[in-house]
This record gives sequence, C-alpha cells and structure tokens, in this order.
Amino acid sequence: MAVADIDEVLDLIGFGRMQVLMFLACTFASIFIVNEVIGINVVTVDVACEFSLTTMELSVLSSAGFAGLILGSHYSGYKTDQIGRRKVMMYSLCMAVSSSMISIFMPTYYLFTLLRFMTGLFISGASINNITYMSEYTKVKFRASAINFMCYAFAVSAIYVPLVAYMLTPMNRVLFTMYKLDWQVWRLIVFINMTPGIVSIILLATLPESAKFLIYIGQDERAYEIVNRLYKLKRKQDLTSVGITGVYDPDSPPFDEDHTNCCVKIWRGTAPLFRLPLVGNFMICTFILCGYLFVGSAISLWFMELRQLMGTKQMTVCDMLQEKSSNIMKAERVCPSKTSNFIDSAVLGGTFLGCSIAVSICLIFMRHFQILFLYTVLATICGLCLNFLVDTVPILVATALFTTLCTSCIPLISSVILDLMPTHIRGMAISMSFLFARVSVILANVLMGFCMVPYCLLTFNLFVLVTLVVSILTCALRKS
Repeated sequence: MAVADIDEVLDLIGFGRMQVLMFLACTFASIFIVNEVIGINVVTVDVACEFSLTTMELSVLSSAGFAGLILGSHYSGYKTDQIGRRKVMMYSLCMAVSSSMISIFMPTYYLFTLLRFMTGLFISGASINNITYMSEYTKVKFRASAINFMCYAFAVSAIYVPLVAYMLTPMNRVLFTMYKLDWQVWRLIVFINMTPGIVSIILLATLPESAKFLIYIGQDERAYEIVNRLYKLKRKQDLTSVGITGVYDPDSPPFDEDHTNCCVKIWRGTAPLFRLPLVGNFMICTFILCGYLFVGSAISLWFMELRQLMGTKQMTVCDMLQEKSSNIMKAERVCPSKTSNFIDSAVLGGTFLGCSIAVSICLIFMRHFQILFLYTVLATICGLCLNFLVDTVPILVATALFTTLCTSCIPLISSVILDLMPTHIRGMAISMSFLFARVSVILANVLMGFCMVPYCLLTFNLFVLVTLVVSILTCALRKS
C-alpha cells in the first residue's frame, strides 16, 4: 500500500460520470459568463434606442461588465486559493444571477449600467474558477483538449443569443401595437441569457471541492475520499484494490496558516508570479492573452453596432463608417436592430465554433505554440484584408475570422498558464492574467468608441499590429 501522486490517480480514473457533471457545470457557467459580459452586445442597439444613447454612452455600457470583472478578479483569485474553487464559484454565480435579474427591471441607463457592472463584479469568481476547477480533475494528457471542449460554450453562447434575439425581436411590434411598449424585448433576452447560470448552480451543488486544493490546505484524507469515490464510479472498486491508500500533490508547498491582514495575504499570493522562476512564462502568456482579448472581444462587442452602421455599397469598412459619421455624432440611430444583423452575429458565433473545433483537431498532431502561431498569423492576414475588401460578404468573412481566430485561442493559452503554474497559485495566476486581459478589452472598447469613425484606418490597423506582435510572442512559448 502506498500514497500516490494525484495526477497518477487521475490518469487511472480517466473521464468518468462525475467529470461529465463537472464538465457540464463549468460549461454552463462559461455560457453564462459570455452571455452576461459579451452577449450583452447583441441587445446594445435596442438598449441604445430605448435610452437614446450616444456612441460614447454605449461604449461605457459595453465596458461595464468588464470593469466589474477587473475589480473583482484579483480578490476572487486570492479567495479561490484560500477557501476553494467550487465554493467561490457557487457564491459568485448566485450573486451574479441575482444582480442580472435585478438589472432587467432598471428604468434608466445609469441604473442599468450600474447593475451590469455589479454583475461583472460578482461573476469574476466563476470566470477564473471554471477552467481551474475542471483542469484539476482532468488527466494532464487531455487537459488542454478538455478545456478547449469546455470553451465551446463561448461559441454556443455566440450562436444561440443572437438566434434568440432574432426570434423574439418581432415581438417588438406586437408589444407596441397592444401595449404601447417599444424596445422592451431586449429585457426578455437578458433574462434568457442568465438561465445557464442557474443550471450551473444546480449542478455545482452536487459536486465535490477540488481534491488538489484540499491537499494544499492539508485535508489529504478528504481529498483521498473524493478521488476514491470517483474511482469507484468509474472502475467499480476502491483505490485500495490497486494499492493506493492516499494521495499527494508534489506541486503544492505546505499550507501556511497566515494570520496577517487580507491585503498582505493577497500580496504574498501575487508576488511569486513576478519573481523567478515563474515571471518569464507568466508575462509572456499574459501578454498573449491580452492580445487575444484586445482584438477578439472588443470587435465582438461592437459587431452589432458595426453591422447596424454598415451599408451594402461597394465600399471598404472604413469608407462605410465614415459615410455614417454625421448620423453617429447626432446619435440618429436606425431603430430597432435590423433582424438580418442577428443572423450575421450568429454566423460570427458559428465561425467561432468552427475555429474551436479546428483547435481540438490540431491538438492531436500539433503543439500548443504551433497552433497559437498559425491562428494568429491567419488573423493578421484577415485583418490586413479589411483595408481593401469592398464586397459585403468578403468583409463579413474577414471580420469574423479576424475576431474568432483570436478568441478561439483563449482556452489554449489558458491551459498553457495552468500547466506552467504550480497548484497553490494556479487560481491567482489565471485571475491576474485575465485581469490584465480585461483591462486591455476596456482599452480596446474605448478605442472603438472614440476612434472607430474619425480614425477608422488607424484603429483597425492597430488591432492588426497587436495580432502581429502576439504571433511573435507565441514563438517564445516553444522554450516553455
């Protein structure tokens, strides 16, 4: 009888029934996160119509959820390494669902924006834990693939949210005719967006805490009971039958009961990321993640607004937008959303799903850095093409690929971060990386709001430059 490395035990367990439930819980949590933070862009045009928003106000609304994520993610990263992955996810999802529900009834732009900020703040705990929690119950060999499959949820969200909006938008006319209510259907769409969060809460209530986290805090017996239960469910026998009576994690240092104040604890948990030997890999991965979110998420957030402003003439994107500049400055909007734009948004989601599936296939015979390099170079080419394409369909294809080739790499670079970081600061590493990345999204969002029309060529080519720099940085991952 012996004590075994927990990763070796996970290899013996494989992917059983409990891992399927974990996968579903984390997947629904991912859908909820995307719906609340990025999916809001599907209804921004109708929100702008109801509240008579300018482009700058719309930029603030689009950034509100990300601002909340930024403020909450560092503290959430600290708490997840203190009280557990599952517990933080449960608290986070419950508060975020409540906040999202309240936001539906807000009568003014400022109150609605405040509640979107609060939703982003509360959801930060789930956003950094869904990947971490799933990875700590997946064998090392299949970790990147499992995370990539789980993040298909992002693409599913990008498809079903605009399709729901497409089906419900005709209700605007009915509501206006019968009850004199206009632009109200977007509130129902926001309600539908939050339902995956409720499903995730229900599933998480039946699941155990991360066994690796329990080992880190010294609860080895409880960790062994959990992995033994997983082994029983999969193999129909105890771990003792293969000579394993306990588990340990070689990556976890002894847990230190620190009684200093919260700020000092957070600093002590963060500081190792900026010291040798972790700082090099951490900064490279963080810069790459920032680049992907800077390009992919920002353009996704503005996709519906761009489609609403673009016409069907034989013109480049920038020429079309500058033709509409006088209307934008006067906030003269075309209301409500053009229903065809929802289909275009669903096509964007379908392209995202296709790129994610291609990543899963490439993982079979390519290394991480090779996939990241290939996708980023292709994204750079698509971005350059937007300078001279004049037909609507090629413009949509190039825009969709430019965006989704970047966003589909986010799960892959996240798995690289998890592989390179030890267990005891894994949650903090993910939270810090995504904190910087979300700051980059807000910067890109503000850039789009202020410069999209007056400096269109400069703005779009800045995004292209970012992808080019990221493609160079991915080459450094080969040494990791």
